[in-house]
Amino acid sequence: MTSSVQDIVPLPHPPPRTLNHGIYTVAYEKPSALNWTSDTRAWIEQYFVSFTNFSYALRLFREIFHLAPGLVIGHVCATLWLSISDALLLFCLGSIFNFVTCVNDTINSRLKAHFLPQLIEDCYTIFPVRGHFPSEVPGASFLQGLLHIARTTIALLSQVAVLMNAVLHKPSPEREVLFLFCIAHPLVRWLAPCNVTGTQGYIFYTLNVPFKRMKSLYDLAFSPQYREELILNGVANSIPSEYRKSTEALGDEIVTEPFPWAGDLIRKWYWDFLINLTLDLPLVIYALALPCRLLPSSVMSIALLQQATNRLSLSIGEYGMNSTSMKSLCLQAKWLYDAISYKSKMSNGPMSYPDLSQGSSSDGMKISFRQVSLRYEKCGHNALDNVTLDIAPGQLVLVVGVNGSGKSSLLKLIARLQNPTEGEILIDDNPLSTYDSDDVRASIAFLPQLPLLFPMSVKENICLGLPPPQAAKMGNCTSWITKLQNGYDTQLKPTHDIGNGWADGTYGTISERLRDELSRHKQQTVTISGGEKQRLAAARTFMRINHTDIKLVVVDEATSSLDAITERDILSKFHHVRQGKTMILVTHRFHQLAKEADQILCMKDGSVVERGTHDQLIEDNGEYAKLYNAQVPSA
Repeated sequence: MTSSVQDIVPLPHPPPRTLNHGIYTVAYEKPSALNWTSDTRAWIEQYFVSFTNFSYALRLFREIFHLAPGLVIGHVCATLWLSISDALLLFCLGSIFNFVTCVNDTINSRLKAHFLPQLIEDCYTIFPVRGHFPSEVPGASFLQGLLHIARTTIALLSQVAVLMNAVLHKPSPEREVLFLFCIAHPLVRWLAPCNVTGTQGYIFYTLNVPFKRMKSLYDLAFSPQYREELILNGVANSIPSEYRKSTEALGDEIVTEPFPWAGDLIRKWYWDFLINLTLDLPLVIYALALPCRLLPSSVMSIALLQQATNRLSLSIGEYGMNSTSMKSLCLQAKWLYDAISYKSKMSNGPMSYPDLSQGSSSDGMKISFRQVSLRYEKCGHNALDNVTLDIAPGQLVLVVGVNGSGKSSLLKLIARLQNPTEGEILIDDNPLSTYDSDDVRASIAFLPQLPLLFPMSVKENICLGLPPPQAAKMGNCTSWITKLQNGYDTQLKPTHDIGNGWADGTYGTISERLRDELSRHKQQTVTISGGEKQRLAAARTFMRINHTDIKLVVVDEATSSLDAITERDILSKFHHVRQGKTMILVTHRFHQLAKEADQILCMKDGSVVERGTHDQLIEDNGEYAKLYNAQVPSA
């Protein structure tokens, strides 16, 4: 009876094996069974002697023992010690290495917890250099470099002393021949596995929530693309405290990526024992092959010289590859403290804001420009030229003009992202430079033209540093957020679990099954449209308005990707929350708001060419009238 092809059901593959390394899960496949082709009987006959004449050997040993019992016991003890000394040394070295690795990981975690919050406090810090979260540990390279210099220097000097002693006092004319017998050593090293899994490769990933949140905060603080966004949204000062919370939640968990040189993933100690044993095997073969040519002292000299030269060559290579100097280590320490003490070029004033005793109004922020000009570096003309204007507390101000007329530059000066090249800006009749910049920015809700998504969840994109989200509806976000797989907990941009590291969550050669397993644990980027980004940013702004003491709301063409109805709805909601706030709106489709504005600023070529109400400017029939008439369909 034969079965059809359809009846043959393939056996299911067993799931990958896993082991834990700190916050990571390492997955690998069961190693293939070794194919032993050698003859077992021949192997036994080769390495085990017959016991036929054992009684004669025992008799001879007894006679030797009676001749010098103390010396024989000492000789046996010394021989036993020499037999197990390498194994004991390897065991001790392995334990010390594991201890150093564990201590190094703990020190790195604490260095991050200590230094990173200090570096985050200024969003324009010169840190980091590499920008890779797991490997970016402030002060770690200094400590490792210092210890490496000390270790390699001491090892090199001590080994040179031993080698010189062997060469000067115990000549060994035949030592060069030993190197011809060193085949066993590279053979065992070739057969030895490179890691604890016994495979050529494996994958790794982490599901640790505190670590992923720390990476998100790290990216926010040190990625230039987010710095301006954080300042404008007033959340820069909340990041250090949020980072400390995540650090406490993580504790002293190992966060180094699981590569074979990590303590728990190195190959088993017995492989290193075999590798070291093969270093001495050529000496034994040589002594057995030429018993009549060498004295015992010559064999000992050759053994010492072989080990000394081998270790010395390794130390010289390690010392030569080390490019770290004491001078560079001192410069690293100076650089770190320079980064911690780095302050923005925007000097802070002593006055807090708002302060009713210094002229602040409960109706909103008063803004005055006095002959203000602004020129960006490496630019041949002014972005703003001799601008003078006044915005009263609580006013709704509409800023209009063609692209490149200076609208965004005007708004950035108010948030003090730039200092004017000439002139002066007053807030509540006091120079802007006399206020604490963080206080002023905390009083401004700034909705930019091109909002950026934070590498965090939808919820944290809306309310980072604030209570849970209650403003998504005002930003018209509810409909599309509810369609996401995890709703408000959906991760908009992947944080560091896998795929962002320099090894991409893999080591060595892996099978397709392991790649599929890795893909299953990867976070996928959630793609949202430009309009959805602007809705999300609007919700973020409404959240700040609802939970902080906002005196100024700035909307800088933040609805350009929305349809006209959604734009009207969002701008209407801004209009409804304007009580106690000054509001500045920049939009190309301004005809719906023109008649409601208390003041309209029309800009051209970096200057305010017209100011007034809608009716006044229409009557003047100037630049504003051209812009307005171009939007309003003719009757």
